[in-house]
Amino acid sequence: MNNRFSDIVSIIREAFNVKDTFIPLHEPKFVGNEKKYLNDAIDSTFVSSVGKYVDKFEEMMKEITGAKYAIATVNGTAGLHIALILAGVERGDEVITQPLTFVATSNAINYCGAIPIFVDVDSDSLGMSPNSLLAFLENSVDIKDGVSFNKKTGNRISACVPMHTFGLPCRIDKIADICNKYNIPLIEDSAESLGSIYKNKKTGTFGKLGVFSFNGNKTVTCGGGGAIITNDEEIAKKAKHITTTAKIPHRWEYEHGWL
Repeated sequence: MNNRFSDIVSIIREAFNVKDTFIPLHEPKFVGNEKKYLNDAIDSTFVSSVGKYVDKFEEMMKEITGAKYAIATVNGTAGLHIALILAGVERGDEVITQPLTFVATSNAINYCGAIPIFVDVDSDSLGMSPNSLLAFLENSVDIKDGVSFNKKTGNRISACVPMHTFGLPCRIDKIADICNKYNIPLIEDSAESLGSIYKNKKTGTFGKLGVFSFNGNKTVTCGGGGAIITNDEEIAKKAKHITTTAKIPHRWEYEHGWL
């Protein structure tokens, strides 16, 4: 094994009490009515972004997470991309995240033209370390007119994206407090943590937005798919608008843009 990764692998084995050579992630199991529901959707001809199953999915996501609003997305990466846009991330900004994550986290940041900035993780949670986050901000950030800027680059820091690694919640309450202090929008990459609870609160609901994935290796899979959750009504409206091609409602004209 490459020495670069031996410490990380040892920490993961200890966290999950895995002693075998192979560390399994997840394999999908279809043991219920999946085929029936799939055939129902096909028969309905609603197999894209609308239909009763999309509506039911969004309602169930609200029930499971406790969020006021849930919006279906094509996949988790698209959900992260849209969440970053909704949080106000722009080209040339910097977004704080963690190095121990799937590449989609950084990809979504790059899709916005922003730059990912990595802070370390805690070895027990495998998620972003609030101590590392605070140390970075104290040493590297100036606040001007309520906005955080990187002293070295001069770039605005427009979001923070911690990830709940393998469904283990990071110390998200402390991260949220730090982000509030520096006025940095918090977006939770909850791709792997559907149903996870931290201090009696569901992951994905600590920040401005939370994003989930339903890829084939996730807790629940749709084969693909994702979801954005939020308690902000205005953000939810914009999220639904963007995820449905941003078409402005009209009987015959096809115009696409912000609400």
